[in-house]
Amino acid sequence: MSKTLVVKIRQTPDALFAKAQKAAVEQGYQLVGDASHGTISGASVKASYKFSGHHAIILTIQDKPALLSWQAVEQRLLSFLTE
Repeated sequence: MSKTLVVKIRQTPDALFAKAQKAAVEQGYQLVGDASHGTISGASVKASYKFSGHHAIILTIQDKPALLSWQAVEQRLLSFLTE
């Protein structure tokens, strides 16, 4: 089962991607891609992202540990993908 979120952003995709890449590594995740789309993995979580223009990011969580709630996974990934 997967879950998709659409989240509004205030920064440009380029600025947000640079920040997200650093934050992902600091939190033990691997972010592979660029300022248009890519994948995120770590802590048994697999997800993909796609910037939709300059105002939103589409995050699709494909896999997560059964013991972690969707909310916990969303919060973790959004902590480095948004401002």
